[in-house]
Amino acid sequence: MIKVFQLIRSIHLGGAEIVAFNLSEYCKTDNDDFEFVIIELHKSKDDYSIDKKNELKAKNIAYASLGPSFKMIGLMFGHFSLAYQILKRKPDIIHSHTDLPDLVLSNTKRLFSLFHIKFPAIIRTIHNTELWSTHNLLGKYVESCFEDDMIVGVSNQSLIAYENLRVDYKLKISDYKSVIYNGCKVPAFREHQFQINPNKINVAFCGRFEEQKGIDVLLKRIIAVNAKYPDNFLFHIIGSGSYRNEVEKMVNKDVLVYDAVSNMSDKLYDFDFLIMPSRFEGLGLISIEASFSKVPVIASSVKAILETLPPEWPLKFQLEDEEELLMIFDNILNKKYEIVKLKDSAYSYVATKFSMSVMSKAYSSLYVDSVIK
Repeated sequence: MIKVFQLIRSIHLGGAEIVAFNLSEYCKTDNDDFEFVIIELHKSKDDYSIDKKNELKAKNIAYASLGPSFKMIGLMFGHFSLAYQILKRKPDIIHSHTDLPDLVLSNTKRLFSLFHIKFPAIIRTIHNTELWSTHNLLGKYVESCFEDDMIVGVSNQSLIAYENLRVDYKLKISDYKSVIYNGCKVPAFREHQFQINPNKINVAFCGRFEEQKGIDVLLKRIIAVNAKYPDNFLFHIIGSGSYRNEVEKMVNKDVLVYDAVSNMSDKLYDFDFLIMPSRFEGLGLISIEASFSKVPVIASSVKAILETLPPEWPLKFQLEDEEELLMIFDNILNKKYEIVKLKDSAYSYVATKFSMSVMSKAYSSLYVDSVIK
């Protein structure tokens, strides 16, 4: 039995977290069994996290919190809690997802080194292309703790970002690195509470209400689209984040807002389009999920998102170019795209490149290799 800690920020809606949940459910090999524990830095209490925790419990996947809901306490003292969890549960591997879990992991590793205690094997998945851009010194402190740990990029671009970061910090790039694309399950088509209007073109945004996701730009573009094409498009904005107040001010007959929803991949199918106005992404898991649901993706021209879409995808735009995005909506309204062909080509593309089976097999092998490394 190989025991793995999945170390995440919190049990909330996010691409990195979804990958951790999926790995905990689907990883297996012919010769080795896995036991997974989801470890969140701070306790999450919203409806999404409550639903997800109930789901994890039903699937016999354990979880634990390193601190209360106040995030800073988890960051400041989480290494003591993580050290306790390691000594108590004795994991073989700690698999860290994103920067703040890496911070807590690095402090815990230093604590163990101080007392000359053997530390579990480390795997770090790089989920983004912007790494420690606002906290450069803290990033160097974190990265300096790691040497030749197993590194996984969720895209070619995210792995390049890791390599560039290590070069900038004058640190050795790990010899053990690879790309494993995020895998998605084929949607189950569950019931949902979204207010789909069959007389309008329904466009969904699903994600965190943060600048990384381009939510600030999207709100401006929605105003422009609805001014130019009144009563033709209905925008469904789904998620949570620091722009919540600005988002809620947009609510009208053409804009609906919803809290984050669990198992969103199973509920995308009723939308006509998904829009992703991100400034940067590690990969863009929701894009893959939309293509599996045969919902065409309107995407900003971010390289890591474009890795999830077929070459020459026509529904892409430069984030700063309002006219380019308006032209896409004009073409949609005037039926200038062959939508069925777009749906089929995107589905075939992700089915080949981003299957859950391929991802889970790759990580399962990595877990085994890390124990015998």
